[in-house]
Amino acid sequence: MRNVDEINELLRPLARVEPGQPDSRASGAGARTLLASIAAQEPGTASGGPGRTRRYAPPGPRRLALGLTTVAVLATGIVVGPSLLEDGRGVAVSYANSAVEIRREGDHYVARIKDPFADHDKYTEAFHAVGLNVDLRPVPVSPGGVGKILGMIIAGKGSSRSDPEVRPDPSGPRLNGAVLSMETAPKGCRPEQDGQCVMVMRIPADFTGRVDVRLGRQAKPGEEYANFDSAMAPGEMFDGVRLRNGRPADDVLAEVRTRDLTAVFSLVRTDGKTGFMSSFEPLPANRVGPGWIVWNAWQVRAGVIRLLVTPERLPENPFYNGSAPPPAS
Repeated sequence: MRNVDEINELLRPLARVEPGQPDSRASGAGARTLLASIAAQEPGTASGGPGRTRRYAPPGPRRLALGLTTVAVLATGIVVGPSLLEDGRGVAVSYANSAVEIRREGDHYVARIKDPFADHDKYTEAFHAVGLNVDLRPVPVSPGGVGKILGMIIAGKGSSRSDPEVRPDPSGPRLNGAVLSMETAPKGCRPEQDGQCVMVMRIPADFTGRVDVRLGRQAKPGEEYANFDSAMAPGEMFDGVRLRNGRPADDVLAEVRTRDLTAVFSLVRTDGKTGFMSSFEPLPANRVGPGWIVWNAWQVRAGVIRLLVTPERLPENPFYNGSAPPPAS
């Protein structure tokens, strides 16, 4: 059986999937990598270990047929195993690709974000592989927003229900009694400062609905922040500034210079009857007088703050009267 021995020798350095391991399902990443490696192997070449290459004569039709049969049998034996099935549904207990690694840990699936700049389809692929309908979209944010959930929509079976008698859990929304949370590992680290700091998302393993999550990631140079309305929150570029009652533009611009920022402006328009904000539009800086009133501030990107202004003082701040989400101040 010299032919079989030769083929086994050919496949040995490629077989990186072992029975019983979490990623050894036929649809798993390990199995796909194995088959891709086999397909990419140069005909007539096999690795004999580091620095060694063995050459084989081009196979004849009979040898080629036997080789293909053996590959199929070996691949099937390697990637299929009953220990990979979770509660009989055939759902993988772990999955990993270049963007994320997901593992079942107790009552949760724990997703560790390896590449926050990856296309979001990579995350969807991984969550689907473990039976979760999760749409995770990392978005650029300021340093203070990295690793935080900016928005979440939970729908379907297992979604959390509001109960007026129960106070919200500060650790995150609950799905079937288990918390859906976001954190960093090691705990308290800063992803934008520490290359070893990883964003970690925990999702209840028995959740059967859909979750859409926007997750803050470090912004690339020049990228605009998705958490633009957090400029006055603790740790952000306008931390400590209060605009609840409006402030003169020259007063706020002094704050801008102190913080070594660049200001851009938007003109706020309000409905004459309701007082609600109806629109806003970009405004050249040379049109803003010192007595104009600043009602809100948004962080645009690193070093740039947007001031939302009107030429005259309004009866009330349009960002606090229900026409728009209030500033984080």
